[in-house]
Amino acid sequence: MRRSIIELIPLYAMKNISVILILSCMFNACNQPKEWTLSSPDNLVSINVKKETSSINDKATQLFYSVICKEKEVVLRSPLGIDREDELFTENLSFVKASTVKLIDETYALKAGKRLECRNHANEITLDFKNKNGAVVQLIIRAYNDGVAFRYHFPAKSETLHKVVKEYTGFAMPRDGKAWIHPYNWNSRLKPSYETYCVNKMDIGSNSPNKWGWQFPMLFNVNDMWVMITEAVLDGTYCATHIYSSDNGLYSICFAEKEEAVLPDDDPEPINTLPWTTPWRVIVVSEQIANIVETNIVQNLNPPNVIADASWIHPGRATWSWWYEGGSARDYKRLIQYVDFTADLGWEYMLIDAGWPGMEGGGTMEDVVAYANTKDVGVWLWYHSGAGRENSDPGPDNVMAFPDSRNAEFKRIHNLGVKGVKVDFFDTDKQRIVKRYYEILADAAKHQIMVNFHGATLPRGLERTWTNLMTTEAIRGAEALGQQPACENAPWHNATVPFTRNVVGSMDYTPCTFSNKIRGGVEAFQVTTWGHQLALSVVFESGVQNFADRGESYLALPPAPKAFMQNVPVAWDETRLAAGFPGDFVVMARRNGKTWYIGGISGTNEARTIEFDLPFVTPGKDLQLITDGVDMKKFAEGKAVTGGKISVKVLPYGGFVGTCAI
Repeated sequence: MRRSIIELIPLYAMKNISVILILSCMFNACNQPKEWTLSSPDNLVSINVKKETSSINDKATQLFYSVICKEKEVVLRSPLGIDREDELFTENLSFVKASTVKLIDETYALKAGKRLECRNHANEITLDFKNKNGAVVQLIIRAYNDGVAFRYHFPAKSETLHKVVKEYTGFAMPRDGKAWIHPYNWNSRLKPSYETYCVNKMDIGSNSPNKWGWQFPMLFNVNDMWVMITEAVLDGTYCATHIYSSDNGLYSICFAEKEEAVLPDDDPEPINTLPWTTPWRVIVVSEQIANIVETNIVQNLNPPNVIADASWIHPGRATWSWWYEGGSARDYKRLIQYVDFTADLGWEYMLIDAGWPGMEGGGTMEDVVAYANTKDVGVWLWYHSGAGRENSDPGPDNVMAFPDSRNAEFKRIHNLGVKGVKVDFFDTDKQRIVKRYYEILADAAKHQIMVNFHGATLPRGLERTWTNLMTTEAIRGAEALGQQPACENAPWHNATVPFTRNVVGSMDYTPCTFSNKIRGGVEAFQVTTWGHQLALSVVFESGVQNFADRGESYLALPPAPKAFMQNVPVAWDETRLAAGFPGDFVVMARRNGKTWYIGGISGTNEARTIEFDLPFVTPGKDLQLITDGVDMKKFAEGKAVTGGKISVKVLPYGGFVGTCAI
């Protein structure tokens, strides 16, 4: 059998910058290629695609891929394929052509996230295949220095609706590692939940504790490498997906569940006209877990910003009365107090949560906003997404479900001076409601309204395209701390999510609760120290940081932690993981301008010394510390000097913060 290899050797432009990568194709006797390899700009990460015997039918062929980092296979031979109702694109595909390799190298700006200035740097190739009917599917592949991504594209043109009935994409992981994954779970109302605790350090291939499988992102440690798998880009043309696993280590894409309770005619499979592009399947890989935590690959894969004038979009800190006082959104006098709290703390915003249309006590929401305007305090308002409520006329409970009522409401509240909306209860990953995220962001941008999504699906990078998206919940946050089991789980949970959920996008955990929450007359007692709670303002990233405790609680803090809370930013020029391990501890360093902010927490019930260094900070700088004091409700102040190992003693479930110049 005659074989040949076509290889494009890396070329180097001026200043030794690599501008193209290795692309290899092996040919069989019929001159039909059966293998393709795309490498990253630094040639350390590559994705290999092969045509081999099908995993479905041993008399057919199928495309498979694998991922290699520094000559170590981190994703094993894994299936590719996608079938529409009218055409099948999984078995016996014939190769048509490969595009030239394209170097992507661009910079762009975000309004919030791990860093405001980002670089999208990758190599990309498109492989065209056709099925037995001559219908074409394209596999678009990118290789980054910190991972790979691929997606399917149907290039044909048709105004007829087509349905994808099955996506065969899988992720086969080496079995000798460990995994950290959050289960895909349903709440008591039969709605998908992204608010589960992570199952930490489990055997690869383990089944989910529930029948619905796992959710993105999935974190693995295999072959001395860290691997994170997720998806990017949800524009309303596809459903959000989650994962089923098998005991052989294969994790497979699955669509929204049919039983998810929204409108009964909502289809779990995606439907669209042609041409049609699926979301990216994303695999981040590095020897260092810091590179996983610091990646912007999800944002890189999204389309550029479409808001021409984004000067009105401002990240910030907010007070939030609901966590401690659930009925406060209906209490005009109490909300006026919160306007004053916000002004006294020097924060930008206050959030008025569910119930404000029924406000009592001498005033309305409009009156609160008018008073807040005089104090230079921006107001955010809560709304229901309208999911499942589309069969009734537009009203206060479903105004977001319809374009006309949604735009009218955005116009109305913008004219009042409202700065943002918290839109809640999306309740499904089905395509029709996934599209609503995109529609809400687009309509809100027309009226200069920022957005916070709650009761929502996992972030997939929409904040690059719509920079008015400040944050998303999709986390078991401080809201759960009204129950004692949640308080007991909080320390290790807090030390896990910086390595999982918060990696893929801003996270509205609503942190920094120094009080115990009382629900139904029962007080739940937090076990984390006040130093731990203070540190969450840095450890957790969110474009609008809704601090959940009472205004009185923050104003009563000792001078040093109070000043820290008053001044801690939420927009970061740079983020570095200084030290940590999922579920055990984390030390996060974030830079705003010329100041580094350090936050460290412990997830274990033991007094310990946390060690870290800050090699990115000029040696000899003073690191001003606020640490645990003599007990869990006390603080201590200290100082360290950068340039070597820094050691900080913490109490059980403790934490600390620090600041230093660059």
